[in-house]
Amino acid sequence: MKIKDPKAMRAIAHPLRIQLLESLAIEGTATATRLGELLDENPSNCSFHLRVLAKFGYIERVPGKTARDRPWRLVDIEHFWDTEQPDEDGRAAATALNQAYLDWEYARMKAAGVAAVPQEWKGKVSTGGATVWLTPDEAEQLQKAVSRLIDPYVERWRKPETRPADGRPVRLFHTTYLTPHTDQR
Repeated sequence: MKIKDPKAMRAIAHPLRIQLLESLAIEGTATATRLGELLDENPSNCSFHLRVLAKFGYIERVPGKTARDRPWRLVDIEHFWDTEQPDEDGRAAATALNQAYLDWEYARMKAAGVAAVPQEWKGKVSTGGATVWLTPDEAEQLQKAVSRLIDPYVERWRKPETRPADGRPVRLFHTTYLTPHTDQR
């Protein structure tokens, strides 16, 4: 899902809303009560934030459910936004979303770095990085190549029956950005 509307950007730029989206991605469907249990949050607080996410099209109610059992589900597992916006309001919203998302990702990566890893996963997940010289076209090609690598695994979210029995949710975060000394050689 490509996020262009500044109001939609601000709606998702909240730590609990980002957590709710990830929890729904893992659970598939969940009620506000279940999400409250998972996130150690008050269900009514979760419900409020879920309604905000629904208002901007990030999530929806699962059809056919009524009364107290009214679960939510994601509309799309992927979210993209462009920090280059045409006006000041858009740039401010994109900056807020970018900062909230990066703060969340960084906190998650730090926690994962010190968490115990089950034996079968040791040596299978990693953290790394590289500073490389690229042209603008090469940077675009690299981004597209990474997306093509991820696409087959994103399908497993859309089709849970294709998930391997011994699989677990694995968070992949990637970014490309210009280094602070871009103009220096």
